[in-house]
Amino acid sequence: MKTLHFSFAALSAFILSSSLFGQNLQLEETQDFEDISVPLGGAEVQIDLADFFTIDGVNGQIVQMNFDQGTINIEMLDAAAPLNVANFLSYVDDDSYDGTIIHRSLEGFVVQGGSFTATLPLESVPTRDPVVNEFALSNLRGTVSMAKLADQPDSATSGFFISLADNSEILDPQNGGFTVFARVIGTGMDIADAIEDVPTWTLTLDNSGFPYENFPMLGGVNDDVSVDLMVKLVEAKRVSMYPEVGSSDSMISFTVGSSSDGIVEATLDGSILTLLSIGSFVGSSTISVSAIDTNGNSIEKSFQALVESSVPAFSSRPLSRTVEIGRSVTVSATAISEGDTTYQWNLDGVPIAGATQSTYMIASFTEADGGVYTLSATNANGTSTSLSGELFAIEKAARLVNISTRGIASTGDETMIAGFFLSGGPGEKKMLIRALGPDLSARGVSGTMPDPRVQLVPLVGDQLINDDWDIGNDLAVVSSYSARSGAQPLVPGSTDAVIAGSFPVTGYTALITPKGGSADGIVLAEVFDADEDNLNSPVRLFNIATRAQVGKGDGVLIAGFWIVGGESANLLIRALGPGLIKQGVGNTLVDPQFRIVNGLGETVATADNWGEVSYKDSLIRETLAAFAEVPDEGSKDAAAIVTLAPGGYTVIVSGVGDTTGVGLVEVFEVR
Repeated sequence: MKTLHFSFAALSAFILSSSLFGQNLQLEETQDFEDISVPLGGAEVQIDLADFFTIDGVNGQIVQMNFDQGTINIEMLDAAAPLNVANFLSYVDDDSYDGTIIHRSLEGFVVQGGSFTATLPLESVPTRDPVVNEFALSNLRGTVSMAKLADQPDSATSGFFISLADNSEILDPQNGGFTVFARVIGTGMDIADAIEDVPTWTLTLDNSGFPYENFPMLGGVNDDVSVDLMVKLVEAKRVSMYPEVGSSDSMISFTVGSSSDGIVEATLDGSILTLLSIGSFVGSSTISVSAIDTNGNSIEKSFQALVESSVPAFSSRPLSRTVEIGRSVTVSATAISEGDTTYQWNLDGVPIAGATQSTYMIASFTEADGGVYTLSATNANGTSTSLSGELFAIEKAARLVNISTRGIASTGDETMIAGFFLSGGPGEKKMLIRALGPDLSARGVSGTMPDPRVQLVPLVGDQLINDDWDIGNDLAVVSSYSARSGAQPLVPGSTDAVIAGSFPVTGYTALITPKGGSADGIVLAEVFDADEDNLNSPVRLFNIATRAQVGKGDGVLIAGFWIVGGESANLLIRALGPGLIKQGVGNTLVDPQFRIVNGLGETVATADNWGEVSYKDSLIRETLAAFAEVPDEGSKDAAAIVTLAPGGYTVIVSGVGDTTGVGLVEVFEVR
């Protein structure tokens, strides 16, 4: 039996080259990333991430030891013990250590393995000729040394041990000194310490013939000792510091991402990060890089990849959407170009006669106008063509008709807000705005606001206020509006709040708060299009929005809206958190995300960050610029462009990582 013998007598210190150990041999950044230019048109830029991250001072061969307790990486110290390093690696290379056990653990001293297989009966690892002792380095905490027989300095074969403490006074002077051939790097000693914490037992296995002391056994020892109780070395293998092309065996691995895949694509092969401009778009993308070691330690960094060109390049593309036959429509794309520039619009790849501006307007859309649109731009340096957008002809476009939101309302930044914009004309639109608390209580909802108050503030004109729905309203108007919009009738005398009337084209904000000293609580805010013929009226709801507190679990923000008539509607849906800060709102949701659910409970779209979808289309930006601020390129606000069939839909807004705060949902018609 191969075993490791120690003399515990107090001996004088004998420390050699201790400066090699006790260092912070962990993952670290070696230099900062700088912003980089990426040529337009498909020319690659490559960065070797190995130049930016390292484990300082590690130069030798790394062996990764995957225990069932976790991973320990060790660096071979070839200069100090070349024969012992070669001996150890020979056992690694022929998989001799795979499926072996830690058979001895001495608290505050060492954990030892490499000698026996994880089988019953236990079997010795087949060994080669012993290796010559090469004692040169002290047995400090984190060193890996060869085990050997008592009083036989040159008897080491496959057995090894990891020092859990400074053992130089004990191990350096005896038996010729124990050869240190490797050291633990990264945070691998956390795993060695975890193995040390496994209870140890004096164990005799009748069918093995080997008596053991200090045998670590997971969960304790009973009459039915099994392999599952043993601390196992599952696999030992050589790995590189960094991933190599075509290989994943490394101590450090990388992940990368691009905030705008439509501008710059980021890919990895080994440690080589390749950046590639996509199509004819110019702009910038945030490239995120994470370095992770095998113990789960990580460093995250980011930089900007900038796409520029002297030939025309595009920062937006034509928007794909459905278009109602007979309606006017404009397609546009934004080209960035030096000097004089000419333009040509193409339909299904064929130039359109006379369409030689950066925008192309169709006064009355027909089925023949449906197809794939691109814009070609030419300057003195050459021609480039935008990515495409497709227009689909439909007989009748659907319309937004209402939005409703249920959530907790209070005062200040936690005031519930329901907003809408009216467009078109001439004329006005009949609208019904409600803030329900007692009505919800009658439906079995607990914690409702007992006395809500609604205040309607237009961008132009006088504000309106209502505290109790059947006071201060023409009840016949409220009744007819409710019937036309499908709103449930309210109980006379309740303190639910309602505003009903005809309103001109502009924007409106409904503020919902508790009346006077009334308590906060759950409120349902509703905005209805109450026109007699809302499918054909010249004034239409263009944008609807709602703002409230976003919680987690059952407290997420839920906003519902309806689309009626026609075949489909083109919508831009946003969930704002950071975007509210510019409006002076506090306690905003840091990183909103949302999903859109149809009436069957099916998720039809999801969205997270603004930059993840192409919102550079000039029509979208014009749409937003007219009614709201366009977010910054790297904004965490979420957005999606969708084409939806008529029906009811729900937008469920939550915070990434269960964060909470004030959020705003907006639904825009894109025409």
